Amino acid sequence: MFLVLLLYAMLASTFTLGKMLLAFLPPFFLISMRMIFSGIVLLSGYVIFSKNKRGIKSSDFFMLVIISLIHIFIPYATEYVAMERISPSSAALMYNLSPFFSAFFSYLYFSEKMTPLKWLGALISFSGLIYFARPTSLRLGDLEGPIFSYILLLFGVATSSLAWVIIRLFIKDKQYSIVCLNGIAMLLGGIESLITSYSVSEKIEFPLSKMPLFILLFLTTVLISNLFYNFYGYLLQRYTATFLAFMGVATPLIVSLYDWLFLGMQIHASFFIALSIISVGVYFFYKEELKQGYITQ
Repeated sequence: MFLVLLLYAMLASTFTLGKMLLAFLPPFFLISMRMIFSGIVLLSGYVIFSKNKRGIKSSDFFMLVIISLIHIFIPYATEYVAMERISPSSAALMYNLSPFFSAFFSYLYFSEKMTPLKWLGALISFSGLIYFARPTSLRLGDLEGPIFSYILLLFGVATSSLAWVIIRLFIKDKQYSIVCLNGIAMLLGGIESLITSYSVSEKIEFPLSKMPLFILLFLTTVLISNLFYNFYGYLLQRYTATFLAFMGVATPLIVSLYDWLFLGMQIHASFFIALSIISVGVYFFYKEELKQGYITQ
């Protein structure tokens, strides 16, 4: 259990670091830099140190592109675009809904049963999200308001949850190394982000005087992210994707601490109330998951 908590302490830092890096570069170009660099590092390490290297089959390439889209490009694009308008802790709060998406996709792919108690947990957690977003007015076509950021994040959470379920299946069926698979997904996702950055004509005005700080933040983010993805892949061998998503309930709380310490942000009471409501829903969901025997104890 300690390893799972350590995993999410690492994940929490990437939200705050991402917000800090957005002060230097626009979202799509920043994602492209981060993922291309990370992918090259991972694949280089795989080629140099792996004893059981295997090539990429041409028949798998289409699926690898799909994985890069839903595992890297869409989740990071929605997260970084949203964090231009909302706090990292608010973004992290949205990811607490991932257990319910994970469970739904696990139901489709692995026939894991959805029970009434699971549905109740989902209902409670989504009501917590609605409570948190309630001060935000919903205006159709308003692409600048916070509500649009929450909708973007919800889509990113869904695709990210689907990605981990597919990765779990892909590794089992195709016998790819998690390091190799993540490296390929990051490299392809970075290229997709670079193409998007060019397509939307992002304006890049990098403050050269702050280069040392940017390099420090960038390399720290890359290191933590690479460790996180491969650490997560390792833990998938011991726990279900749903359970690991359940334990993410601690992430927003850790992010709020990072936001206060490093960004000087004040966290509103509604954040903690919403987190408490969502946690109750996650508890009911997790309790049923444990009862069903899907979680390795």
